Amino acid sequence: MTPWRALFLFVGWLACAFGARAEASASASGSEYVHVRVEGALDVGAQSLLARGIREARERGVPLLIELDTPGGPIDLMWELANQIDAAGEQGVQTTAWVNDKALSAGALLAIACERIYMNPHGVIGAAMPVQLGPEGIGSIQDEGAREKITSATRSSFRAFAEKKKRPAALAEAMVDRDVEVREVMIDGERKLITGAEWDDARERGEAPELLSTVVQRGKLLSLSADQANRLGLADGLAENLEQVVLKLGLVDATPVSLLRTRSEDLAALLDQFKYLLLTIAVLAAWAEFKAPGFGLPGIVSIICFALFLFGQYLVGIADVWEIAAVVAGLVLVAVEIFLMPGTIWFGLSGALLIVGGVVAMAVGPNFDWSYAINRQRLVSEAFTLALWLVVAFVAGIFLSRYIAKTPVVGRMVLAPAGGEHSAGSFGVAAGAAKVGALGRALTDLRPVGKVELDADGGHEHEARSVGEAVARGTRVRVVEVSTGRLVVEPVTETERA
Repeated sequence: MTPWRALFLFVGWLACAFGARAEASASASGSEYVHVRVEGALDVGAQSLLARGIREARERGVPLLIELDTPGGPIDLMWELANQIDAAGEQGVQTTAWVNDKALSAGALLAIACERIYMNPHGVIGAAMPVQLGPEGIGSIQDEGAREKITSATRSSFRAFAEKKKRPAALAEAMVDRDVEVREVMIDGERKLITGAEWDDARERGEAPELLSTVVQRGKLLSLSADQANRLGLADGLAENLEQVVLKLGLVDATPVSLLRTRSEDLAALLDQFKYLLLTIAVLAAWAEFKAPGFGLPGIVSIICFALFLFGQYLVGIADVWEIAAVVAGLVLVAVEIFLMPGTIWFGLSGALLIVGGVVAMAVGPNFDWSYAINRQRLVSEAFTLALWLVVAFVAGIFLSRYIAKTPVVGRMVLAPAGGEHSAGSFGVAAGAAKVGALGRALTDLRPVGKVELDADGGHEHEARSVGEAVARGTRVRVVEVSTGRLVVEPVTETERA
């Protein structure tokens, strides 16, 4: 190769290199990043805001910067938020946490779940021991078995996230469990952070790691200042403000896309607090509508409560379309069982299973992973909570069945005879007059539920359901069954009328 040819190639290489660098600089200067600020106690409103930020960053193809200033929140919510952040990273979204002031308890796991962590020099991170809310305020879990179970699951989850993000797992464990001691040691010329149990295991194997310092002693919960977190490798650096974080990320003159918490997310947080109460009211109102022929106030209340429940879960971002579809399909099947094909059982049973499955799936969130112990614990907890509320609805239904006709307001929604007499186990049906074979006429259309008047009980209306097709108003009918809460009738044939 001649010197001139070599010089020409070198100049061409320089031109390409500077051109690529200029192009990258121009791209960076015109780039964006999504900024989300999570502050205060964590709730589902924060979950909805974070989900919106992740979606925005993914659609724009830009990094996500999460500013944290939170004392923490519920364990299940913490886990769902961390799963959201982790899933975003797997989908190609670059996630960065900036601890501006504090990331305590659940907030610590949110930071650890991000690809990078920067901290305000005055910031603090850690203190993630599971606690419970009692009559005297927030305190440690009193039941020793439950405390050990929850602490173990949370500790292993913190460790799993730390290992996945290449952060010191011993520090993550010590944030959760005060019985975890962390020591900084030198092993084969390399500085490492190990737990007290790992130190004891090494000594038993005949190894002699050199002790440099004790980061946290047994019996104390770990909280790290910004300098400590940076020195020990938990944080990637310090940043006094958002601009310094952006510079450390290499986003020169990047335009922030800041997302603020909306009123709809505040509404989502409010609805989530009463989600199972809404579900219980919806079930009771549906039962009251079933007891009263036609469609009235109980049916409207039931639809509104079901809609608020589903809307709240969808608004938060933890209910996918298929989960809502499962619940709606379940409601349809239950309605078919009650109004169109009573007694078939399979429609009602399939509908109930779809409703329960959809509600539980909403509760654990779309990022559920069976391999994590805390996820399995959340699944059991949510299923138990749902079952408890369904028992409450069942008991309330029995109570209303016994006393609803005696109440001045609600009793008007249920058909009861004027004399106030009720047959045993058949609330709303007059004793004596309503028997198999009794004749009467339809006061309203039976499609298939409506009102009938019996010849032997003139002047009194009875709730009835037709067998088979609809029965027109004025048709002569015969009682074929005295069911719980209503009569079952069939039309009288022309020959029988004659």
